[in-house]
Amino acid sequence: MDNQWPAYTDITAERRDNIALVTLARPAAANALSSTTVRELSDAIAVVARDDSVRALVLTGSGDKVFCAGADLKERTANPGKDWEIRRPLMKFWNDLFMLQKPLVVAANGHAAGGGFELLMLADAVVISENAQCWLPEIQWGGIPGGWGTQLLPRLVGPVRARWIVLGCQRLSSQEVLDMGLATHRVPRAEVLHRALDAARLLAAQPAAAVACAKEALRHALSTPLATGVEFEDRLLQIATGSPEREAGLKRFAQGKRA
Repeated sequence: MDNQWPAYTDITAERRDNIALVTLARPAAANALSSTTVRELSDAIAVVARDDSVRALVLTGSGDKVFCAGADLKERTANPGKDWEIRRPLMKFWNDLFMLQKPLVVAANGHAAGGGFELLMLADAVVISENAQCWLPEIQWGGIPGGWGTQLLPRLVGPVRARWIVLGCQRLSSQEVLDMGLATHRVPRAEVLHRALDAARLLAAQPAAAVACAKEALRHALSTPLATGVEFEDRLLQIATGSPEREAGLKRFAQGKRA
């Protein structure tokens, strides 16, 4: 990754050593995901994915109230009949983020609604602000969550609780989000980014091949029977243990050292 990022308008992107920090930069629009925002995010993710010197990604929002309000409904309203055309790039970005072989840490520095909440469900670690709330409001607008929320949430919190959250448009406190396992850390807002970068550094220090294989196995577990998943896990383990990092890791273990 070059030190000079492209000239983005809706996001910022920077390096923190071997960590990529991408920030949604539309605080006046509650960091909503417009077509431009999604296009720029997709570009940033592609850069991260192909640069071996980047070992983890942190995604956060600007401002002091909202991490991300989800899809830009003002854009959708201004373009009647083009909802699907606008949505398709968003879904591609979702898939690219889900399939990213490097650790993703979400630093939810404020409220997360709709797609903003669904972004948390794609992360490998989530640091959430104590004052943040999360909810899926789509039902009350005559739609349904469209960023994989109806598929991931039941798998993460159970079907009954997921139905209550989705159908009732329930606002969850950050403590509830943590208790449900949808966040890994809950901290004061001023500490969110710092803790997220710490988490990213920890994950970035792990062997890259092993991380990529483990993420692939964990993704597979969401949609496959146990026996099939175990077989898939075994194949990925063979790939991971064939990497040079595996040999180095075993040497560290023999010497009583940690990564």
